[in-house]
Amino acid sequence: MGTSEMLMDMTDKEDRRQELLQGIYQDADWLKSLVENILSLTRLQDGKIVIQKEMEAIEEVIGCAVAHVERSFPEREIQVEIPEEFRLVPMDAKLIEQVITNLLDNAVKHTRPQEAITVSASYTEDELLVSVRDEGEGIAEADVSNLFKIFYTSKTRSVDVKRGIGLGLTICETVVNAHGGTIIGRNRTDRKGAEFIFTLPLTEGGRKIV
Repeated sequence: MGTSEMLMDMTDKEDRRQELLQGIYQDADWLKSLVENILSLTRLQDGKIVIQKEMEAIEEVIGCAVAHVERSFPEREIQVEIPEEFRLVPMDAKLIEQVITNLLDNAVKHTRPQEAITVSASYTEDELLVSVRDEGEGIAEADVSNLFKIFYTSKTRSVDVKRGIGLGLTICETVVNAHGGTIIGRNRTDRKGAEFIFTLPLTEGGRKIV
């Protein structure tokens, strides 16, 4: 990844080799993410990863995830909506960043460059809500009930067969559940596209964190 990125910087933007170098970088990044997901899921299921909760700002976690996705897909721009209210939330920032990155990566796979992707955060009295919405093709009816099943990939979308093995959403669910939260995926009701929403409690050990 580092070498291909360096070569892209050294090559004129109009050079036809830029597209080849970008492809190398994206494939290497995809393999890196795949290995990270496999390792994370294995460790989580084996109980080898302990959730290390610290008081974190969701704005920073979202920013890191968005930066990672935009670096991998420079032609895409992710819209971010955050509340004016600032709170610290108990979470394992690295794992929650991986959740948001997986959801954004999933949205990129199922949208065209001109179709918007938005990640937003909001608060209820007891929970943090994070949503990733897109304006893409939406979720096939046959896939809705299987979204979070391990190794499940859509039978109606060839992109899934080529670029995924059905781990990303399973990891999202495992991490969020380990935090005491919930996650759902569904088609949007306001327009075309899909949305994934997960929650994290604002309490730790029965005590509300402000």
